[in-house]
Amino acid sequence: MEIEMSSDGELLELRLQGRLDNEGAAHFAEYLDDVIRLGWYRVMVRLEGVHYMSSAGIGKLVAARKELTALKGFFGICDLQPDVRQVLEQTRLLKLLEVDPQSAFPDTPAGAMTCLSTVRIASHDDVDLQIFELRDDAQTTSTAREMTCRLIGKPTPPGDPAFSATESWGTRFSQTSLGIGLGALGTDFASCQEQFGEFLALAGCVGQSPLLSNALPDYSVPLGDFFPEVQVCYGACCTGAFSCQIRFSISENSALKAIPLSKILQLAMQTLGYEQAAAVVLGECSGLIGTQLRKSPASVGNGSPNRAPQFTFPEIRDWLSFSGERVHSRSLALAGGIVNSKRASCSESLLPFLRPLIRDGNLLGHFHAAVFPYRPLKRRTLSLEDAVKELFDSGTLQNVMHLLRDDRPIRGGGESEYVSGVCWIAPLRTEVTAEDSQ
Repeated sequence: MEIEMSSDGELLELRLQGRLDNEGAAHFAEYLDDVIRLGWYRVMVRLEGVHYMSSAGIGKLVAARKELTALKGFFGICDLQPDVRQVLEQTRLLKLLEVDPQSAFPDTPAGAMTCLSTVRIASHDDVDLQIFELRDDAQTTSTAREMTCRLIGKPTPPGDPAFSATESWGTRFSQTSLGIGLGALGTDFASCQEQFGEFLALAGCVGQSPLLSNALPDYSVPLGDFFPEVQVCYGACCTGAFSCQIRFSISENSALKAIPLSKILQLAMQTLGYEQAAAVVLGECSGLIGTQLRKSPASVGNGSPNRAPQFTFPEIRDWLSFSGERVHSRSLALAGGIVNSKRASCSESLLPFLRPLIRDGNLLGHFHAAVFPYRPLKRRTLSLEDAVKELFDSGTLQNVMHLLRDDRPIRGGGESEYVSGVCWIAPLRTEVTAEDSQ
């Protein structure tokens, strides 16, 4: 079995030559798995070079259609030889599999997100970048879109008194916002008092870390007029539209095994000339380094309503869960947050919210990650809103954690790393404002 591949935009065409028997079908299935893993979700198979098809070949075609349909993609066959067509007619599968080639090219809905006419290609430090500048169809200028940042509450240093009801802000995150911080899903402080932990909000969806070891994280998604409400002790809400989408991958023939999160962010900032930005990274991770609270900082446990979290040894083991080595390898990690490449340009109100992302401290950030089972990502431009909603709607959220860098001598785990993926980014050029009331 010989397979020739060509592409037209989002559509991948496979031309098969030979017998689609058991051996040929196995080769086709392996080839298809590879292209799906690379992110091709729309596949059309041309069979003008196939004169024989066995039950094994039919089974692989049906399985391919089922898999791509589950991924909300497209699969079909065309250009059938008479003998192959007769077999599919007799098995009553012809109508299921055969398509008009023109149906493989979807119409672009009005107002949809598009990319500008060409894609910019860059390669730095063994990392390949494909940069798409995003805009709405109605946008006529080339000015980069921006995001604004609103701070909620104040990051509480370790050892400060526990949070109280006067330090909780009920917040709903819109479909055009990115939210991170310490909070809990609920409508009031009392119902959330024992639940506060790390959260990530994107596209109106909210995921919250579990406080108990081996427990499942909680999550909520928008439906109709309903948007999840989060009681926020402190956090940041970035609102607006992302200006660029960047596909990143390891360069061919590189010895690099994975790309550190800091390198992805640093290359994006340098390439686009941003000093401060909101960013989301989605892709296959090699492993994550991070931490989670194990107790709510507003807890009334042990009979003391104002009991302060204890972050000194050995009490810290009761309050924090820390990944001493990378976890969630080969999973799909959705990380969102704020990054700053010049400490001098960072506002005084935002600076306490940021942490060093590289050893010399010249790249600052604050990122939370939601973890899902691995699934391939679509090629070229990818709708962040659609991707996030599909992930949360799948009901497979595995964890939510605060990402950090572990530079301890000898025992340090380093930082979170990705194999490949997509980064959405926009400059935060407006003045950061702080929430001063409930």
